Amino acid sequence: MSGTVSLSCHAKLARVVLDNRGPLSPAEVASEARIDEDEARNALAELADAGYAECVCGVCETREQVYQLDEDARDVDAHA
Repeated sequence: MSGTVSLSCHAKLARVVLDNRGPLSPAEVASEARIDEDEARNALAELADAGYAECVCGVCETREQVYQLDEDARDVDAHA
């Protein structure tokens, strides 16, 4: 997480949802943030690419990924 990363609005929203309720699947993030599930997946992928979130496991039966904020990301201001 070096430098300043510009996140989309959906990624910022997903980050707040993960911070408040995580770890969550993309479907759960979509429900909590009231956005489309595809938008939630894209937002989580953006957060993972930026180093703010990580995929922590997949539920065996559905193979759905579950994301949580990276421990270092909890200390960084969401408005950066």
